[in-house]
Formats: sequence, C-alpha cells, structure tokens
Amino acid sequence: MRLRLFHKFVLVMVLVSALPMALLGLRLISLGQLGVRTAILELHLTVADKISSEVNSFIRGADVSLRAAMSAMGLMDWENKQVLLSSLLETRREMKEISVLSKEGTELVKILSPYGSSQESLKSYSSSSDFKKARGGRRAISLNDKGSSAVFYYPFGKDMAVRAVLDMSQFIASLDLKRMGSEGFPLILDSSARPIAWPADVSPETAASAGGWRISKDAVKALSSGSTEFTDESGKAMLGAYAPISELGGAVVVSQPLEGAYRYALFLRRQAVYAVLVFLALSLAAAWVLSRSLAKPITAIIRAAEAVASGDFTHRAEVNTSDELKDLGETFNKMIGQLKTYSDMQVDRIIREQKNTEAILFSTEDGIIMTDLAGRVQLVNRKARSVLGLGLENPVDAIPLPDLISDAGMKEAVQDAFTSRKDNYFRELEVALEHSRRVFKCFSIPITAPGHAEPLGRLVVFNDITLDKELARIKDEFLHSITHDLRNPMGAIKGFVEFLVKEIPGPVNAAQKKMLISIDRAAFRLLGMINNILDVAKVEAGKMEVKLAPVNLRETAMRVIELMESLGQRKQLRFELEGDKELVVSADVGLMERMFTNLIGNAIKFTPENGVITTGMTDDGKNITAWVRDTGDGIPPEYLSKIFEKFEQVKGQKAGGTGLGLTICKYVAAVHQGKIWVESEPGKGAKFIFSIPKGLDKNEAGQVIVKKGEA
Repeated sequence: MRLRLFHKFVLVMVLVSALPMALLGLRLISLGQLGVRTAILELHLTVADKISSEVNSFIRGADVSLRAAMSAMGLMDWENKQVLLSSLLETRREMKEISVLSKEGTELVKILSPYGSSQESLKSYSSSSDFKKARGGRRAISLNDKGSSAVFYYPFGKDMAVRAVLDMSQFIASLDLKRMGSEGFPLILDSSARPIAWPADVSPETAASAGGWRISKDAVKALSSGSTEFTDESGKAMLGAYAPISELGGAVVVSQPLEGAYRYALFLRRQAVYAVLVFLALSLAAAWVLSRSLAKPITAIIRAAEAVASGDFTHRAEVNTSDELKDLGETFNKMIGQLKTYSDMQVDRIIREQKNTEAILFSTEDGIIMTDLAGRVQLVNRKARSVLGLGLENPVDAIPLPDLISDAGMKEAVQDAFTSRKDNYFRELEVALEHSRRVFKCFSIPITAPGHAEPLGRLVVFNDITLDKELARIKDEFLHSITHDLRNPMGAIKGFVEFLVKEIPGPVNAAQKKMLISIDRAAFRLLGMINNILDVAKVEAGKMEVKLAPVNLRETAMRVIELMESLGQRKQLRFELEGDKELVVSADVGLMERMFTNLIGNAIKFTPENGVITTGMTDDGKNITAWVRDTGDGIPPEYLSKIFEKFEQVKGQKAGGTGLGLTICKYVAAVHQGKIWVESEPGKGAKFIFSIPKGLDKNEAGQVIVKKGEA
C-alpha cells in the first residue's frame, strides 16, 4: 500500500505526540479510578462498621443491664424482684417490658414501662423458638416483624425464662441514616436479609429490592467486614461494603452505583479525551504544513520525471525552496539535459538496428511470432504470415495470438506449444500453402534480454520439416523393400550352410567346418538385422499380432541364454540367472523371447572379455519385473533417453547392429501394458529393466488390457 507524505507525517506526529499523550492520560485515569474506588470502598466500609458498631453497642448495653438485673433477682423474693424490674424500666426508657416465663412459656409476671407499652395482658410464648433456646440454657435475641423492637430471652432459675422487649425505633432514628452521593445509601438487615432501617428519603420498595441483592445475602452470612463490586437486579454496576451485626445476626450494607462513584474519574477521562483530540488536531495541522512544504517540490520533480519518461526532455522541475530540495531540483534538471543529449545520439543507432533486425526476421525461412508474456502479438515475420494465412496488410500489433489463427486445429496446436513449459516440446502441423502442402514443427521459447533472468516475452517458431519428413519416408521405404528382398536369400544361405555343417551333402574337413560355422553366425546376425527392420515396419503399420498365453519367464530367459551362450564364448563371458523358478505371466511367448534375445545380445556386444551378464526377475504381486545387467562401460547420461528410438546408437561404440533392437523391446513392453527403462553409470555397466502387469487379457476388439482386480 502506497503512503503519501501527508499520511506519513500524520502517522509520525500521532506516534510521537498524540499517542504517548493518550497512553499517559489513560494510565492516569486508570490510577485515578483505582484511587477513587479504594477511597469510596474505604468510606463505605467505615460507614458500615460505624453503624454496625453502634447497633452492637446499643444491644450490648441492654444485654448488660438485663444480665445484671437477673443476677440481682436471684437473691430476692418476688416482691423485690418486681421492684428491681420496675426500676430497670424507669431508668432505661428504651426497655418497653420485662416478663418472667414459666417452664411452659406462660408469663408469670410482666412489668410494663411507665413510658407506654401495648402488651398489658399475660401471654404464652411456648411456641417461640427463642423461648426454646432459653429453656436450653442459651440467650436468644430477635427482631419483631417490623424491625422496630428487639426481643431478648434469657434462661432464669430452674426451667424458667426472662423475656424483655427493647424499642429500636428511637435508636434507629438517632443513627440519622443518610444517602451516599445521589443514589447510594446504607441499609440495616436482620438475620434473614430483611431491611429494618434505611434513610428516610429511600422508598420501602427500593430498600426491599436492596435486600435481595447478592451482597445483602452474603453480608448476613459474613463473619467480618468486606467490600466488593456487584450488579443489582437490573444489571447496573454497583460498589458496596458491609459489616456484620454480631448481636442480631444481621448486617449493615452501604452501596452506591459505580457510575456515580466514578463520576469525577469519568469527568477526568472526558477532559483527557478532549486534550488528546486537541493534540491530534495540532498534529494533523503540523503534518499538513510539513508535508505541503516537502511535497510541492517533490511533485514538481515527479512531473518532470514523468515528462522525461514519455520522451519530453524540454520540461524542467521548478523548485523555489531554500534548502536541499532546491539542489535536488537543479541536479535533476542537469540530468534531463544529459539524457536529451544521449537520447539524440541513440535514436539513429536504434533505428538502424531495428531495420537490420526486421530485415533478418523477414528474410529467414522459419516463421517467427514474437509476443509479450500475456500472449499479445508484437511482431510476425513474412514466413509466419504465410503459414497463418495472413496478408501483409493485416494488422497484428497487440492482438492475442489465438485471434490471429482461423483454423481450429492449427489454433489448438499453436496454443498448446505456446503454453507448454516442457523442454524440447513441439507440435507438428501440416499446412496447405498456395502451391504445396508443407509440414512444420511448431515450438515456443522464452525471450530474455542479456543479463536478465526473467523473460520479456515468448517466441513462437514454425520450422519447415517437410524435406526431413520426405527423406525419412524414402529411407523407411528403402529399408523395408531391401530387407524384404534380402530375407529370402539370407534364409536360403543359412539353410544351406546348416546342411554343409551337418555334412548332409558329404564330409568336410575341420578347417572347412570352422569357416562354415563363421558363415552361419554372420548369416544369423544379418538375418536378425533384417528381422528387426521388418518387425519395426510391422509395429509402425500396426500389424504386429500379440498372442497371449501363460509364459514362464525364467524358462524363457534360460532358453535364450542357452541359444546365445555360444556367442559369448569367444569373450569368455559368464552368464548368471537370478529370481524365482516359477514366474508365470500371461504374455506372447515369441515376443518375450525376442525381448530377452535383444537385451542379452546387446549385453554380449558391449561386455568386455571375462565379464558377467546377469538375467533376473521378481514378482511384487501386481507386476513381473525382469532385467539384464552387464559389466560393460555403461551408457553416457545424454543417451539414456535416446537409445530406445530408431537407429539411435551410442557414438564411439563400434559394436555393430541396426539400432532397432531396443526399439522393438520398447514396443514389446508397450503392447503388454508395461514399460522398459535403463539404469547406468559410465564405467559401471548398464541394467535394462522391463516390467509388465499380471492378469493380461484381450477385450472384444482384440486389444490387450489388464483384467479388473488384477491391476
């Protein structure tokens, strides 16, 4: 992605000024929020602890008075006990009534406060859980339903209890509960998390709702004070603290919405954002001024460079600054002057070289088409126009190559050659010209400039091979005809020589027999050459018939070795046979013998004296693979892919032959749906390997196929 100077300056200014400012502001805001949160939580916790302490002190004061009175009552008669309790009620105005309960929970004596009480008749509290705790020897304190009074139960004497009612309303009013901020408030809860006191300006519904908060339920279960952040039933974030009221089993909860608690911190955040925006605006303005002062002269130089690129050397870069950019503009203008001088010098030479190149291209007998990498034509010479059927007046510049060719077959072949990236790949085309039909070899090569690895385009060449084709045809016809004419007399010569060797016409001496054997061997070799030529002719004509039958390859190889062993005796060659004894494959027995004969015969020719020729075979379950390995000089690497072609022989090796034996082997492997190849290193011999699949059969058309399930 391309960034202009303005964008770069903006990026630098933001990174240098605005971004550090923003990061610093955010860090300070975070620290401020943390400090505010800590201070508010400490304030809430202090308020909760203070209220809880006051409630506990109030309850403990009443508890101490009642315990002291009961201790004194243990030493008095009933009359004095009543006097003591009356005195206690007169001195503690918050104490509403005191009664002594029987073991059944019925009030035996009840003393009412002189300052007013609603409970004048005697009652029974046998069903009260607090009375049962007192009967068990434990003190019990609880609040009434409205939370306005605290009820004390104490064990007293034998199976009796003392019950006292403490008025909480005046005490709670004296606490003067107030809001925390605009929305926060303290809340006093009983042991069931039921609100019993809250600020006067907080509605009972709000207080009841606060009693259901998670912090309220956790507070009445807590053993110590604490603070936390939580959410209310509507999902609003809250900040709160709590302190347990150990004497009542309840708790004090002080809560406040998080937004209200952080109002000052949020104000600081807004101010920081405003400051960052101001700095960002200043950065943008500074970037614009700096980029403008730099971009204007650079733009002038760019426009001058674009004019030079288009061939206009009269344009100059006007730079009116007083810094290094002015020096750059003046240097650039000097360079334009030098380029104009050099351009004027090169024009004539370029025109001359272009005319020479065009003359060469249009006079060559090969058709040439030059294209760019996208396949758009740049040049077509005279011969290529003739091949494509184009007149000299037809425009070709920048036209896609397929659009120049009207014949569908030619278009497909040329496009195939153009797009192929295989080495030495070509397509043959037969083209009807004005007075004759010609055969062309079409291939494509990349165009590269000296010193550059990347191609600039591609060259499509039409090479006229009509004469080569005609010569090959005449040569093949000559070889076919002469080999047919030679086969019959050679067969007769070999037959008569065999008669003479067997002394059927009459006895011959040892010297004569030796010469006859030499004649027989030479006739055998010559007849083999003639048969190879005829077989190749049959292969090319598609007349070679394949007869499939079960063939034991090991026995076939052994039979061929026994027949050709005499040819290796003069070199004292040793023949070895490797592999399993029972390797049976469906194949043409004659062609298999021919395969081994040609491969072993080649090995005999190229193996020096006292060498070893090894024939072997293996079965991998799907294919039978056989090989013939010799200890000769090996095959040069450049011939490994050529020796299976017709008449191809390694230069410098004078072993004789027609160069057709391996061509026939290649055909034999192919008609058996197999393949043949060679492995060799110079000086280490050669190993010819062929592989054919098992389960061969013929289809209804007589073609050799691999049966399903066998491949």
